[in-house]
Amino acid sequence: MAKDNGLTWVQAIEKAIIELGYIATLKQIYELAPKYKTFSGLTPHKSINLMVQKYDNFVKIRPGLYGLKKYLDKLPDEYNPRIIKTEEEDNKITHSYVQGLLIEIGNIQGFDTFSPDKSGLFLNKKIGEIITQLEVPKFTYDNIVQSAKYIDVIWFNQRQFPNTIIEIENSTNFRNSLVKFVDLQDFNANMIMVAPNEQSKINKFQQEITKAAFASIKNRVKFYDYEYVEKLYNHQLASQSFKSFFL
Repeated sequence: MAKDNGLTWVQAIEKAIIELGYIATLKQIYELAPKYKTFSGLTPHKSINLMVQKYDNFVKIRPGLYGLKKYLDKLPDEYNPRIIKTEEEDNKITHSYVQGLLIEIGNIQGFDTFSPDKSGLFLNKKIGEIITQLEVPKFTYDNIVQSAKYIDVIWFNQRQFPNTIIEIENSTNFRNSLVKFVDLQDFNANMIMVAPNEQSKINKFQQEITKAAFASIKNRVKFYDYEYVEKLYNHQLASQSFKSFFL
């Protein structure tokens, strides 16, 4: 693909998004846009990030996911903001998309990644196509491994032990997620709860985590919202030096 240096940076980004099927993550844009345009400076990713947020040509579809305003009708139905969805449908789409972001972050950091939701969609791929671990390795007793199979996202280290376990909760039913964490309390794994940045959900999480049943993990579970995941995803793309989920 020959570079056309007559293009502006905005035009190069537009061409990249069109080639990618009218919708693209920042990771995809970072990889493709420079093939159309020589980006000056040492941090082209920062320029791209600023432009997709600044210019009206671009529409933010989901955290870290962008489309073109004039081509919204070419998007898959699940990502087209003009198509009204039920709350259940929107929650399912968001859940799979955030799973995909977390899996991508784990992959970038060099972990083996697992998710039970292999048929969930992350853009034009199924979750099963981007995870690196199709099954949970037998890292301990069968009953604990069986419980781990239902955790939304797990990052495994090189020894096949869980490094980070992540649950995504669109509703306020944090209890089931916390029970899964309790089952893995004897392992030195980061415990992450991800949910929308809504006060009702934050309050419900704080209410649940303080119950006696979760005393053993109360100080281990970290709560992050979708915006944090997006920022971490963007940061991972800009620097491969991050070694942990925590900033």
